[in-house]
Amino acid sequence: MPTGYVYEEIFTQHDMPDHPENATRLAAIMQYLTDHDILSKLAHVPGRLAKNGELQRCHHPLYIEMVEDTCRFGGGMLDADTYTNAYSFEAASYAVGGVINLMEAVVKGQLDNGFALVRPPGHHAVPSQAMGFCLFDTIAIAARTARQKLGLQRVAVVDFDVHHGNGTQAILNEDPHIYFVSSHQYPFYPGTGGLNEIGVGPAKGTILNVPLAVYTGDAGFKQLYNEVVFPALRRFQPELLLISAGYDAHWEDPLAHIGLTLTGYDWLCRALIDLAGEICQGRIVFVLEGGYNLRVLAPGVGNTFRALLGMNDLEDLVGESPYKEPDVTHLIAQLKRIHQLP
Repeated sequence: MPTGYVYEEIFTQHDMPDHPENATRLAAIMQYLTDHDILSKLAHVPGRLAKNGELQRCHHPLYIEMVEDTCRFGGGMLDADTYTNAYSFEAASYAVGGVINLMEAVVKGQLDNGFALVRPPGHHAVPSQAMGFCLFDTIAIAARTARQKLGLQRVAVVDFDVHHGNGTQAILNEDPHIYFVSSHQYPFYPGTGGLNEIGVGPAKGTILNVPLAVYTGDAGFKQLYNEVVFPALRRFQPELLLISAGYDAHWEDPLAHIGLTLTGYDWLCRALIDLAGEICQGRIVFVLEGGYNLRVLAPGVGNTFRALLGMNDLEDLVGESPYKEPDVTHLIAQLKRIHQLP
């Protein structure tokens, strides 16, 4: 069975050319996939408008209505960072519908796995507010849909965008059936994602935040994921992995300073794919979030598709980080203690 992808032209019509999150991001990715003969190996999964009930699984009806009305009248800024235009509501709605379609195809065994190339991103959107370039929390809606419509008992969301997935956490903070992992630069925008944010009530212990010092880099990521994140996910035993895939943790990204390389990203994505094969029948779906350096973003996504397809090659023309990595041993010990990991 093939690897699926979601892409629709409407995603490029949500655009503000001078904004870092603009339509050239997807154009660069699609050009790369075409030029490197990757797109021809993939199965296209169509986007669709999300149903209102699907959006309401994570967002307040009045907020949904506000976003739609704003776009109907030409758009505007929903906060200092988050723009809309006449096409933005449709694009965000199509993104949600497309991710749900892709996820359903993977869960039903019609596809091996997949990657949703959607815009606008989603992981900062909280139930009643747009934030950080995001309108609707696409991946949280997908996780809730997997539980409520597809009948899965346990779902995990792993967010390796350089910014904390505060919207996803806010939505899932009291849901014991969805495990949320976020590795992110800290302290940094949006200011959340500390060690002790672990979920509340019956969901206590199902939020795993990995707050990273600047320039943590490839070696630190390997240690933290191997010694903390993967053991925690094995303990939870999800039936589906959903990945908030942000490529802005690369050392050359203009908006952050973590220090991953494209080779490090490739290791991380392949390790997540291997873990899905081990614990949830290979069910894994990547959803595009951030990444603002096009010469990193396009091959980074291309490498992830190569991994999903079972290809062994990767491209890293940017090379190694010039920055010295901090020691993560103390952070690992703290996380193991807080989350009671061996």
